Amino acid sequence: MRKFLVVLLILLAVLVISADVGGRALAQNMIAGQVAQQFQMEQDPAVSIEGWAFLPQALGGTYEEIVISAPSATFGEYPVEQIEVRAKDVDAPLAELLDQPQVTAGRIDGSAVLPYAILNPFLPEGITVSTEGGKPYASGELAMVNLGISVPVSAALDISVQDGVVSATPTDIQVEGAPIDLTGVVSDMITVSFPMPQMPFGMTVTDAEAVSGGLRVTGVAEDVPLMGSGAA
Repeated sequence: MRKFLVVLLILLAVLVISADVGGRALAQNMIAGQVAQQFQMEQDPAVSIEGWAFLPQALGGTYEEIVISAPSATFGEYPVEQIEVRAKDVDAPLAELLDQPQVTAGRIDGSAVLPYAILNPFLPEGITVSTEGGKPYASGELAMVNLGISVPVSAALDISVQDGVVSATPTDIQVEGAPIDLTGVVSDMITVSFPMPQMPFGMTVTDAEAVSGGLRVTGVAEDVPLMGSGAA
């Protein structure tokens, strides 16, 4: 009898663990599919429901933290890379998940990298952005219409974000073959600014940092619908 009870308990434990793992995987896949559709991802993002056990969270309808990450996506008209979003205090009542999924995060902290190539449409014709040693540079043939010439130029770019505006300011400007000093003119021509692309889930930008390959922006949002009618 004792052996039977031991075996029964082991079987029950296996069933509970299997249900926990299966339920977690199902919920993660549901969220991944929804997010991929929202942000035009070529493949589903990686989704991880944190916490030592899934079933207690599912039955309670509240999840400690859900982590969403993806190598790339499209936010508005801009491509972004290295996306990571941490949703905390996620409210997802089990009854609603089984009928019409409604998932809301109490708080979201996230980050993404805007490739330096997003500057290209704002630069003069003939000038493009590339990276050297992980830092952005603008270079190419710049037409000086008033002088009737085109000159090769290059410059490092100082990227910053302030009050929702991304700015690129050239430094260490090099101009070749010009009959006069055109440094100031070139600086004005390749200094650009444009509105900060909309962050996912309505996050407000809290910080921005130039990193290898792009501008890493971080943001935060509260009371954010992840799934359902209110989702972005």
